[in-house]
Amino acid sequence: MATRKKKVEETSTKKPAVITAAPKKKTTKKSTGTWPKITKGSHLTVITHEDGKTELEWDDDALARDVREAIASAEMANLKPAVKAKVATRKKKVAS
Repeated sequence: MATRKKKVEETSTKKPAVITAAPKKKTTKKSTGTWPKITKGSHLTVITHEDGKTELEWDDDALARDVREAIASAEMANLKPAVKAKVATRKKKVAS
């Protein structure tokens, strides 16, 4: 049967090095007047504030509309060309 060797712990008399950072200078950020930064997409608006805080505002109606359009286009892509033409003419008749 194999036996394990006991690990010998070495004790160090050296003290760990302590690194101290220079004191930080207090700076005040001056507002440039261009904050908050707003990025508007089709269904999401991102608002970034000067302090780094970010807000997301969702437009649920636009998101649902985009999803419905994507599903409809994917379903149309799977149809045969003759069926696509029939569906397109029916949509035109219903719209008029």
